[in-house]
Amino acid sequence: MFHPTRGGTRGGQDQFKWEDVKEDKHRENYLGNSLLAPVGRWQKGRDLTWYAKDNNGSSDAENQLAKKQAEIQSIKDAEAEAMAEALGYKSKRKKESNVSEKELISAINKTKAGAPDDHGDSIKESLSVQGLGFK
Repeated sequence: MFHPTRGGTRGGQDQFKWEDVKEDKHRENYLGNSLLAPVGRWQKGRDLTWYAKDNNGSSDAENQLAKKQAEIQSIKDAEAEAMAEALGYKSKRKKESNVSEKELISAINKTKAGAPDDHGDSIKESLSVQGLGFK
């Protein structure tokens, strides 16, 4: 009643060859026949996938793969650096700032002296909200 399955029962997938499609009289019915089974003198020696490549000859898929690998590597480096920092192996990273040392010292001196900031009054005014018809 039950028989063992025979090999190649996947719809003839193991028997399909694009070389056979080249010789088939109904080759136009196969999707991808112009690229994978090119027939004719005009296709000999030509790059049929020229539209999918950059000017330097590498394909778009190769460029995306290279970008993805570079991004993954940068993430791994950042994670390794953060782990080493958390474990105390490395000194902490210095954060870059656009504030010069002179400006920083003057700001510290102002706050120590209790001098009002340039924007301090405007912040206090913005905290009080006055409704319609206040005046």
